[in-house]
Amino acid sequence: MHIIRSGGAAALLLAVQAGLHAQTAPMQQVVVSADANAQRAQSTTTSIVVGRDEILRQGDGTLSDVLKRQPGITVDASPGKAATIRMRGMGGGYVALLLNGLPAPAGFALESLGPDVIERIEIQRTATAETSSQAVAGTINVILRRAGPARGAAATEVKAGSAVVDGYLAPQLVAQHSGRAGALAYTLVATLRHNENPVTAVTTEAGRRPDLLRRIAWSDHQTEEMAELAPRLTWQPDTSDTVTAQGYVRKRRFDNTKRETETTETGGPTAFPHAVQRFAADPLHAYADVAWTRRLDGGARVTAKLSGYYTTRDAAFVYRGMDLRDDLLETHRVASGPTEREWTFNGSWRRPMWRGHLLAAGWELGRKRRSEYRRERQTDAADALLLASDENYRAGVARGAFFVQDEWDIDDAWSAYVGLRREDLRTTGEGNAHAAVDVHAGAWSPILQALFKPAGARDQFRLAVSRTYKAPNIIQLMPRRYTVDNNNSATNPDQQGNPNLRPELALAVDLAWERTIGKDGMVGVSAFHKRIRDVTLFRTSLADGVWTSTPENLGGATVRGIEFEGRATRGPLAVRVNAARNWSRVDSVPGPDNRIEGQPTYSGNVGLDYGAARVDLGGTWSYRGRVAGRTSAVLSSDDGIKRQFDLYAVWKRDATTRLRLSVADLLHRDYRERVAYDGASPLVRTTAYRVRTTWRLVWEKGL
Repeated sequence: MHIIRSGGAAALLLAVQAGLHAQTAPMQQVVVSADANAQRAQSTTTSIVVGRDEILRQGDGTLSDVLKRQPGITVDASPGKAATIRMRGMGGGYVALLLNGLPAPAGFALESLGPDVIERIEIQRTATAETSSQAVAGTINVILRRAGPARGAAATEVKAGSAVVDGYLAPQLVAQHSGRAGALAYTLVATLRHNENPVTAVTTEAGRRPDLLRRIAWSDHQTEEMAELAPRLTWQPDTSDTVTAQGYVRKRRFDNTKRETETTETGGPTAFPHAVQRFAADPLHAYADVAWTRRLDGGARVTAKLSGYYTTRDAAFVYRGMDLRDDLLETHRVASGPTEREWTFNGSWRRPMWRGHLLAAGWELGRKRRSEYRRERQTDAADALLLASDENYRAGVARGAFFVQDEWDIDDAWSAYVGLRREDLRTTGEGNAHAAVDVHAGAWSPILQALFKPAGARDQFRLAVSRTYKAPNIIQLMPRRYTVDNNNSATNPDQQGNPNLRPELALAVDLAWERTIGKDGMVGVSAFHKRIRDVTLFRTSLADGVWTSTPENLGGATVRGIEFEGRATRGPLAVRVNAARNWSRVDSVPGPDNRIEGQPTYSGNVGLDYGAARVDLGGTWSYRGRVAGRTSAVLSSDDGIKRQFDLYAVWKRDATTRLRLSVADLLHRDYRERVAYDGASPLVRTTAYRVRTTWRLVWEKGL
């Protein structure tokens, strides 16, 4: 199995929303109406199914809020930063994020997808040949809701409300209308949203040789406006053919203002001890696809889909560096913006064969083009020019993949899945400030999964062996430098890509035991062991007085862990528990803490829900342990423990009207990040963030 994904953006997605029967999750031949526990028990592939009721239960504002409560998943979301999803403690390109079975588009962010448009989430601990082999840690497949209500019906739903963060309102309006006209079913969703995100923090720098103690108090007020229109269509002219189409147009506006005030107790100040910076951008995202499914004789099925994605963003950044008396010293103005275009054409054929076999084969072709410009001017207090640059680059990613797989019901106790995927990826690029790039990456990905269910027992056992793949993305490959405006140091370096990066390859073994308890309960334990070759680490070096961080392939790594999950229901009460323990070791880095970047040692959740005729209540306590890591003998990081407590309450006035109150992060404990350099001039940089509670009140009405 191979999926050609250039790291930061491999192509697309959304849809083949099986307007019917089983098309939604190609790997799982189960009835869509089955509940999440039944889908999980029947599937040979190792996956956790999060159903729609669970997705909507706590009134979360984003997909990342839903995922943080799932077994083996943690979410890194420092205040003011984009969320990073981790499975088994591994994030970034180690996790394959899919929409309806295809790689999410380049500009897709977890915060951009609301839980209302999601039918279910499939968390696959082991990759499958049909979806993506670029899934070293696992796969998160988000299945969107299909178009249209039941035949002959029409439905409209409105959700209006607001979040409150530190006294700032963040209102949102979602309106959805579904209907049918003969063989055509349609759904149109419109969303308007305004977000206010005030971030405050204190950064402390302490060093020796020379002695240094400096504190920077800063605030970043982030504002977002968003409007989105998302149509979905399903046309079924006969019992054999189904045509689906889906798309969205999303327009956003960001306006962030950051202020920094520096106090130096020992040592000298930075070049700009006081600073004000503003970032404004107006990104546009557009996506469209059309998919066709034909049912053939003998239970066979053929599908094909063409999808396209476009995103552009023009941004303006202004940095004003001042002295301790707030007198202007320098002004840095940067105009920049990337534009990406991407298309994907994929298809598959599947057919039941002799003696319980379900054979499938298919392909995926895609092309992505990215261009980016960056124009910078630096001037002094008198507006005299200090520096001027005009950089641009163009890059393209061509990818191709094919797969073959067989799902085999051997007998009443045993079933197996065997798949093979080949992926190839070629990234080319050129710019006016660096040499041309031409990188090829490819991998064969064989996968074996087996399920054993002893006759008459409630237990089942799983085994999976897989070879997966992680390709570097365009930004990691292009040797363009991203500079900091002030205080470049070993703990605050510039960033630069590396065209010599190679893909990472991983061989993994997974084992699991599961037992069902009643209709909705279960308990399970899973363990895994992964060996990664050519692991990517960020090396920080000093050249010509400037510190720069560059990704490099530096040997192998071992990752292993164990996870526990359980849930039980008794009358109106439901209990959810999960916990994980992770280990890792990077061979080329001396200990202690020579771990995969960002991997927490411990994580877990405990949740309690109560459902009655008129009121639902519940909450979740989440824990993510200390994250300590080391990228070299002299550079280490240490992020503090995170504890979160979320509550919700729903008043059901009648069958179509609800009032939902949710509280996120009621504990609102401050969060700390630390980076240390232990070289010739030791330096420690620690940032303590103030965390705020988010209150959300939403009125929901079906018309």
